[in-house]
Amino acid sequence: MSKKKIIEETVETIVDNIEEKLVDYMFEYGNYSDSDDIFYEDKEELFNEVVKELNNRIIKYKTFNNII
Repeated sequence: MSKKKIIEETVETIVDNIEEKLVDYMFEYGNYSDSDDIFYEDKEELFNEVVKELNNRIIKYKTFNNII
């Protein structure tokens, strides 16, 4: 298996896991009872926010490690 394939599969798995957990938490902590249009609109918005937060944390982590 090539390194590119390993990276692609890892990223796909992480994205799938994030989406699955997001849905779990939306039902657990949100006011959702059905997967209706509002749910899917909120899911898209929340997914984008999660990705932004992950990006910010990765940047901070990389910056922190480059200082040490």
